[in-house]
Amino acid sequence: MQENSYIILGLKDNATLQEVENAYQRLKEKYQVQCFEEGESGSIGARMLSKIKIAYNDCVEDIKKREIVGDGSIYEAIKNLVNEGKLNEAQALLDDTEPRDGEWHYMQARIFYKRNWFLESKVQVEMALTRDPNNSEYLHTLDILKRQQFKSDDEVKAQRQARAGYERPRETSSSMSSGLCSYCATCLLCNAICYFCI
Repeated sequence: MQENSYIILGLKDNATLQEVENAYQRLKEKYQVQCFEEGESGSIGARMLSKIKIAYNDCVEDIKKREIVGDGSIYEAIKNLVNEGKLNEAQALLDDTEPRDGEWHYMQARIFYKRNWFLESKVQVEMALTRDPNNSEYLHTLDILKRQQFKSDDEVKAQRQARAGYERPRETSSSMSSGLCSYCATCLLCNAICYFCI
């Protein structure tokens, strides 16, 4: 939010969305007329139109954020959005949050986990732990993610073994120790015989 966006619109910090709308429309009409005046007055009008548009957008965004957060913390609001499956909204709210402390990285891990990005989620939890190494919630989540990773590795191995029609070539103790299958060896032998017969 640009500095003093509410003040630019002539409002207090706790203004409602309707008050912001009304103030913006009033100022917009004023400066639209002024920007067509000659000289410096027209330039001021054009600059002010741009300035109040930015202030309006900032105030609307701030009001929407206040509505989402309510009386709770920003992280509580993000957690609720994640639980509701509104991951894009949660990510947008998190991206606007400063500072990026341990809780910030933990919330990012939760969003990644909901997207089934387990490795990225684990990295974020580890980053949260670098900022708050004794947090039991972070440690517990990291343990779950490590188990999830091993489970995923086991599932991948099981899927590879269960592929239809796939069998690992059997190794024979024949004289073909080069690793060629018997069909390939037969083809090579036939080619060699044909070559010498010509």
